[in-house]
Amino acid sequence: METKSVLIKILAITALIVVIVFGGTLTYASLESLPFFDALYMTVITLTTTGYGDLVPRTIGGKVFTIFLLLLGVGLVTFSVSTILSYIASIDFTQRRRQKMENKIKDFEAHTVVCGFGRMGEIICRRLKEESVKFVVIEKKEHLLEKLNSEGYNYIVGDAAHDDILLKAGVDKARVLVSVVDNDSDGLYIALACRSFNKDLQIIVRANERSAERRMLRAGADKVVLPFVMSGLNVAESVLNPGVEDFLNIKGMRGSHGEEVPIQLADLYVSEKSDLIQKKLSEVGPQMEDIIIVGVRKLNKKFVFNPRGEYTFEQGDCIIAMGAQEDYVKTRDRYHLSSYLPKQ
Repeated sequence: METKSVLIKILAITALIVVIVFGGTLTYASLESLPFFDALYMTVITLTTTGYGDLVPRTIGGKVFTIFLLLLGVGLVTFSVSTILSYIASIDFTQRRRQKMENKIKDFEAHTVVCGFGRMGEIICRRLKEESVKFVVIEKKEHLLEKLNSEGYNYIVGDAAHDDILLKAGVDKARVLVSVVDNDSDGLYIALACRSFNKDLQIIVRANERSAERRMLRAGADKVVLPFVMSGLNVAESVLNPGVEDFLNIKGMRGSHGEEVPIQLADLYVSEKSDLIQKKLSEVGPQMEDIIIVGVRKLNKKFVFNPRGEYTFEQGDCIIAMGAQEDYVKTRDRYHLSSYLPKQ
């Protein structure tokens, strides 16, 4: 039974009950010469088959009307209860929860959209959550939706290769889109569609075949990730340069609570509000000892590796640094840096 038709029935039943109670009250008041409130009381206890016995019909007409009202009351109550139960059973609580989530996502801005919640998607979302990054997942597989619910993630149900689903996830207002769908054709379309929706969007797309990489870049992707190639290279590096991997996985650094924390590489962007603009590295070096500056990527994509003391920071610089997470946060806040690429 459709929810709308059930609601109409409930409204009709409510109106019928009001008419019957009002009509019964007037009838009892007339037949039994009762005050209005006593007549109303008698109507209600008759319709509900309560019958306390403190008020009973004394006239023949009142008794006949009571019989009629009793039969009507039993039928009306039974029908009302069954209709209300049908309405409750017809409510799709899952759909309502998803609709509520979609309404919440409509207000998102400068967020990250993750297309696909497979093995890669799950790892990405966990990392984004750790960094308190606001994100939305697009997924269509039912068993993965249950996992999204259990993790408390915001998500849109549907195929990420459909324009309406992408727009529901807010790609037109997002900062970053990550597509890790396992179909290169879908990944190509997602890159193409999202670039048309948002020219400032940073688009990162997964590809299974090297042949798809160039097409995705032409379609608008900023970066194409080849998981199998990356995995193979990582294994090769473990064989050829095991010391490098051990260094990157080291947990010798101490956090603020004395716990061991891993070092990592991260981006810090010089925004228009940053205190580093037009300052030399030598001027701020002592205050940036908590992190190691590996290099700086300029707006034109050129890199300055291991910058010297005379290097002068400019707006839009991407500082590639190594250190513990809490050291990044401390440095970022001290110099009003950004964790995201500023829009140009």
